[in-house]
Amino acid sequence: MNCPRVCPWTTRSSRCSCEGAMTRIEIQRRFSDLDPLGHVNNVAYHDYLQEARMGLIGELDAVINDNFAQIVVSQEIRHIKPLGYARDPVVIEASVTDIARTSYTITYRILDEHGDVAAEATTRLAVVDPVNGRPIRMPEALRERLLTT
Repeated sequence: MNCPRVCPWTTRSSRCSCEGAMTRIEIQRRFSDLDPLGHVNNVAYHDYLQEARMGLIGELDAVINDNFAQIVVSQEIRHIKPLGYARDPVVIEASVTDIARTSYTITYRILDEHGDVAAEATTRLAVVDPVNGRPIRMPEALRERLLTT
């Protein structure tokens, strides 16, 4: 299903294919997330995205199923401004922005304590057979959950 729209979050003129499920989570920065310059290290961003992704998928009750599994195919992060240590949490907004036959994309915004965008990211997930790991057509029940707004 394709429902063209302009993504409300992007600082670029990118396009999304559909409006789907969304979530917003807060993550407390840990001192161990920092690099020697006092910035949140790029590796920590992947942890933050994983927390948001699992939160979104968990809210949809779509984490695990005997008939299919979901694997990360690709992930891209565009760093806009560094995150330093702060007592206030980082906010991560995650939204399903593209659904294909065997995969879907989650788009994220990572916001600092002032609400400014520190990074934008995408994760592409594939739906696979849990036994052989090969891509399969997305079950209709999962597709419907992903399209929840």
